[in-house]
Amino acid sequence: MIHEEHPISRADISTITGLTPSSVTRLTKELLDEGYIKEIGTIGKSTPGRRRVLLDLKKEAFLSLVFDVGVNITTYGIGYFDGEVEMRGNFYTPKDPVEFFMKIKEIYLRTRDELNVARISLSIPGMVDMKENKILLAPNLGWEDVSIPELLDVDVPVLADNEANLSMLAEKYHSEDMKNVQEAVFIIIREGVGTGLLIDGKIYRGPSFTAGEAGHMTVNLYSDRFCHCSNKGCWELFSSINWAIEQYGDGLEGKNAIEKFQALKLRGNARRVMERFAENIAVGIVNLVNILNPEIVILGGEVQDLGESFYKVIEEEVKKRALKAATKKLKIRPTTFRTISSNLVGAAVLAIEDIIENVR
Repeated sequence: MIHEEHPISRADISTITGLTPSSVTRLTKELLDEGYIKEIGTIGKSTPGRRRVLLDLKKEAFLSLVFDVGVNITTYGIGYFDGEVEMRGNFYTPKDPVEFFMKIKEIYLRTRDELNVARISLSIPGMVDMKENKILLAPNLGWEDVSIPELLDVDVPVLADNEANLSMLAEKYHSEDMKNVQEAVFIIIREGVGTGLLIDGKIYRGPSFTAGEAGHMTVNLYSDRFCHCSNKGCWELFSSINWAIEQYGDGLEGKNAIEKFQALKLRGNARRVMERFAENIAVGIVNLVNILNPEIVILGGEVQDLGESFYKVIEEEVKKRALKAATKKLKIRPTTFRTISSNLVGAAVLAIEDIIENVR
């Protein structure tokens, strides 16, 4: 409750949970003594002459080493127990998963000498079986059936989830307009396209952890182009940054797709490409809106800072194509995370939730 509603008073915890005040007092004392939480001040008056003491998670209680695994570049940082993330560095993503996890272990051992790391948490651009801790398929990396425990032998628990799921987790945890939202979609657009689904207030992963792979829904029945997933006509083929780069043609500087896309954004004569890019993204959003009826659709990745005109095209196209009732209260916006990736923050939140699940 403190994790989800912080800061919060003992009286409010008692009201929300139905626990007696004496039970709440006893439990919070245990958590205070064990260093999980802290008192941060007072607010209002619960009874005449008394102010309510607010409780919050203790930031330094547990630290996690979090990784945003990109197709070309992997970034990493330190996740704190209150959900904040401190960036630490980046490296080129090795194409061989064995080499990649050797790099992860090297960074962990180096960090462990400096900090007390309780979890390693990974954001993966693909499908992850969270029970088996296995990367089922990361198509743009060419990884399939990669068992994380077999390749990463460390003395702390290792967690992993899809990057869009983690982005949704971060938004649900940190964003004010998400506090009471039950249905939402997070779309992360990079070299590929992934979607995180919030249904009934919870991240929906599906029985085999493949839910949310909307980038691989078919939007062109007559396309001859094969996707990394082996299907043809996938939404990802028309709404990833690779599509925009291909449409513009040669002359863009950069070693990889993200760098080329950054260069493309600066080209004044790329406006029409960006408008068509926005229209292509909107087509997929229409399908998601008609199927799921979300309250909010959030876009992240490389499109989060493309400006109001880009999002205006998307919103107009969605409202023109989607069911009228489904768009009546629909909100479409970029992610609230600008200086740090939403999925990296989500990896930190995933670690927090795992730690809390194991509190005894």
